Amino acid sequence: LYQSLDHDRRQKYLKKIETVCHELYEYSKVRSWGKQFLHNHQTTNVLALLTGALVVEDYEETEATMWKQMVIDLMEKTMFLLNHIVDGSLDEGVAYGSYTAKSITQYVFLAKRHFSINHFGNNWLKMHFWFYYSTLLPGFQRTVGIADSNYNWFYGPESQLVFLDTFILKNGAGNWLAGQIRKHRPKDGPMIQSTAQGWSTLHTEYLWYNSELLPCPPSDHGTPKMHLFPNWGVVTYGAGLPNTQTNTFLSFKSGKLGGRAVFDIVHFQPYTWIDGWRSFNPGHEHPDQNSFTFAPNGQVFVSEALYGPKFSHLNNVLVFAPSPTSQCNIPWEGQLGECSQWLKWTTNDSGDAAGEIITASQQGETMFVSGEAASAYSSSMKLKSVYRGLLLLNNQTLLVVDHIEKHEDSPLSLVSAFFHNLDIDFKYVPFRFLNKF
Repeated sequence: LYQSLDHDRRQKYLKKIETVCHELYEYSKVRSWGKQFLHNHQTTNVLALLTGALVVEDYEETEATMWKQMVIDLMEKTMFLLNHIVDGSLDEGVAYGSYTAKSITQYVFLAKRHFSINHFGNNWLKMHFWFYYSTLLPGFQRTVGIADSNYNWFYGPESQLVFLDTFILKNGAGNWLAGQIRKHRPKDGPMIQSTAQGWSTLHTEYLWYNSELLPCPPSDHGTPKMHLFPNWGVVTYGAGLPNTQTNTFLSFKSGKLGGRAVFDIVHFQPYTWIDGWRSFNPGHEHPDQNSFTFAPNGQVFVSEALYGPKFSHLNNVLVFAPSPTSQCNIPWEGQLGECSQWLKWTTNDSGDAAGEIITASQQGETMFVSGEAASAYSSSMKLKSVYRGLLLLNNQTLLVVDHIEKHEDSPLSLVSAFFHNLDIDFKYVPFRFLNKF
């Protein structure tokens, strides 16, 4: 394209790129995205600045060098933090995770090409494939909507997958999954990809694709498997399979705010350049410890809240009453950080919100998973234990058991469970046997 532009057009575009890059650099000093790591805004904006700097450096070397130094500083810290996240996940969920990962993969490629910085051995990159494969509902169209989500991905993930295959996996699994997603892309309805999102990763998908890596599914593909994301605090079952009558999907989440690694870094402060929660932004997370979704035979039955207000009940977790610290839906209160458009992670005890996977095991097509989430609720509620266990008995039957313990002086006397479905209204139908209810 550059060769087809006349001199005036080249100068006009160059000036525009330089102007926008200068603005981005100045904004990075004052806007929150300039200091919040592992967040979609930061990686997107600094990658744009790096791209612009590489274009401008032959004409404005001094300024371009300054921009590159800033980007490398932030992105190298990002890659350092990602090395702690050994399960390949991102706390913002699959949709926003694809947003962030789009720019991370581009940075890793450019860093190797232009600065001889090699991140191909990064722990997070080695496991990132499973963030796409083990979150897919049967049929390759919809992902588990933990955290803010649009049903699947904002950007890619075909671009990210071919990158992973070419530079990290080198086994054909990335090309295979990209092909399955491409083949089954919805043509209409709420799960379609926007035009802008599709175009923005098409060039990297072509640049990175290696046709010598023949598409090949993971070795255990074809039978329902359980997958544990220990850092994210998420367990899935039945992901990455075709949409057939017997393929059931189940997910369960009970984890720490920001994921285990970020949570521990914030609380134990091992690095001086991290300023507590001010260095992160888990606002796209939900109050969802001990939450679950269930799609028996591939039909979504209990769903997540997608991109909605941060209400605990929309995430299928327990709420209690009467609570002295209830902020919305008085007298009921759910988990820390709820009630706003974004999760509140800097108020009261919200930064300490945590759940934990207690056990996760599979025996054939039976699965048991459980979690403890008392620490995700306000200390004013005086809860000792909020334990939930899920037992998948067969591809149509899920047993949910909640066990609650409270201190003697707890103000709570009521508990409520709400199971959310985006597509179907739940209605109580009395059980009838021999003409008797």
